[in-house]
Amino acid sequence: MRSIMNLSFPQCARCGLLAVAVTVTLTAAGAARAEIIEEIAARINNAVIVRSEMQMRRMQIARQIEAEVPPGERETVLEEAQDRVLFDMINEELLLQQAKLNFDMEKYFDNLKREFMEKNNITSDADLTLLLDNEGLTLDEFRRLLLRSNVPQDVLQFEVARRLAVSGQEIADHYAANLESFRTRGEVTLREIVILSAGRGEAAAAERAAATVARLRAGEDFATVAAEISEAPSRENGGQVGPFQSGDLAPRLEESAFAMPVGEIGEAIATSYGYHILQVVTRTPSAIRPLEEVEAEVENTLRQEKYTRDLEVFLGRLWRENQVVLNPRYATGKLADGGPYATLEELLTGGDPLGPQEAGSGAANGESPRPQEGGGQ
Repeated sequence: MRSIMNLSFPQCARCGLLAVAVTVTLTAAGAARAEIIEEIAARINNAVIVRSEMQMRRMQIARQIEAEVPPGERETVLEEAQDRVLFDMINEELLLQQAKLNFDMEKYFDNLKREFMEKNNITSDADLTLLLDNEGLTLDEFRRLLLRSNVPQDVLQFEVARRLAVSGQEIADHYAANLESFRTRGEVTLREIVILSAGRGEAAAAERAAATVARLRAGEDFATVAAEISEAPSRENGGQVGPFQSGDLAPRLEESAFAMPVGEIGEAIATSYGYHILQVVTRTPSAIRPLEEVEAEVENTLRQEKYTRDLEVFLGRLWRENQVVLNPRYATGKLADGGPYATLEELLTGGDPLGPQEAGSGAANGESPRPQEGGGQ
């Protein structure tokens, strides 16, 4: 029997500012069961987030980090992620509620269900019901699972990403203001002969280096002389090394390698270990990449900057236009410094909590971000 946990769910790409995860809460069935009362961490309009949901989300995050993050980085990443849990869950709930203003949720769910069934080779509603029964899930719980997996990112695509536009002038202006960031590093391929001071002394090494330079400038083949004289492993390759980019070589070697003409035999360069004799085989100078070459790169950079900015604005508007009430016990992380929310203490003492204001969805009611049968978006 297949398990629903092993099946493929339609899901959008993640957003860097939202850690959207799926939390499945199985509702206790039967009137005879004792009612379980949980501590409320936050209320978003008429929806609540309870302590057990936060704990489940934290466990999910911990498992994901353990599987994906190198051991040396796990503690820091986990601490940062755990601090964001309630903040991200509130954002997720706000996006779920916003979806009801933007989309026809029945059509939206029908499309998600159809995608789920197609991906998992489920051919009928009866087979789907059987699978859910075996997993102890009701259709309503399955619906919540699918919606929480997809709605937040679809709302962000609908409200933020699809509205972004980057003009040709913006691209040109960014390019002109950041020319140095598009500079390529120079590149050079060399032949080398290394003469060590160890075992012969500085004077003897200098004399041997000068004699070698004279032989090369007299016309002897560099590769042949390198195989005979050089004390570096590159002697086996006729002394050829590289390519090196600017910044890869020791300063004195780099200065010579990027200054002397191609093919010329340079002076012996004194080093801490002896002498280095260089010949430039090929060299590509540093240059500014043309706009035509980097246009798509610049556009993506500007688009991401605008998305990050507009995302913050959009989420901020959702917090202001909805009633978010926070249990002060959970005002940690990004919620620690206050924000557009009320606290339970303020409600109990007669404070004026932030309430729903007139909200503009920016979209026609009933429009769905997912293709309908027989037509597109």
